[in-house]
Amino acid sequence: MSPLIKTLMLGASAWLATGTANATGVELLVPAYFYPGTHTAEWAQLTDTAARQPLSVIINPDNGAGSAIDASHSSAINALRAAGGKVYAYVGTDWATRSFSEVTQEIDRYLDWYAIDGFFVDEVSEYAKDLPYFTDLGNHVRESNPALGLIGNPGTPADVGYLDIFDTLVLFEEYAHNLGQFVAPAYQQQFDASRFGMLLHGADAATMMSVIGGAPAANFGYAFVTDGVHNDNLWQGLPSYWDAQTLAALPAVTAPVPEPAPAAMLLGGLAVLGAFLRRKRA
Repeated sequence: MSPLIKTLMLGASAWLATGTANATGVELLVPAYFYPGTHTAEWAQLTDTAARQPLSVIINPDNGAGSAIDASHSSAINALRAAGGKVYAYVGTDWATRSFSEVTQEIDRYLDWYAIDGFFVDEVSEYAKDLPYFTDLGNHVRESNPALGLIGNPGTPADVGYLDIFDTLVLFEEYAHNLGQFVAPAYQQQFDASRFGMLLHGADAATMMSVIGGAPAANFGYAFVTDGVHNDNLWQGLPSYWDAQTLAALPAVTAPVPEPAPAAMLLGGLAVLGAFLRRKRA
């Protein structure tokens, strides 16, 4: 059993048993690549969730921004952001081999067409040699608007230099059954959990509960788990256990300690006073 799986299971078990281990919760990072115009119910679910808890959603109109603004995406984005959610726009880079000017033009189209909170940069290289490409990309985004967030998706542990570019790195994007192969990079525990995310697919409900419940203990601030299958319906809909996942991601609430009743407080005070007087007479 890998250290990550062990940590996730222990974290989830403690959370389920006590309701306190997941005190910080985890923010769901949802690749919502399904079209708002034909998946209205699912986008309504996302908007309802955003009104209750932290939620980040990735849009991907046409394997990127596409060639024209889309009214359905605009409406869905505005509704979700009005509810309190964040929207990130998908940009693919083909592991630093895609034309840089093509990437920046796509970024600019998104900014012209949609109200977004940042970019989800896919196909990020894990190697230090490609840092200049992504550094320039990050600079382009932040010169456009310093408030925009950047999430990078190498899908595997990457050179620590990428944390100088991206606010969050997705360190694992894979089939759920490959989670045992994950080895956390040495630097992960040196940074806040908000700097790291994970995306799992092909997972059953029990795996989802373990991952979401144990993510904070494993120092992942963002996570998403789906029963969708790669090259079939991956990221093309919400998982069948969406409601359970949103509940699992919520910060656990420790039961408040009941305040003592007034009569009990009075009796306690009299007992203390009595003890003081007895000591004084002695």
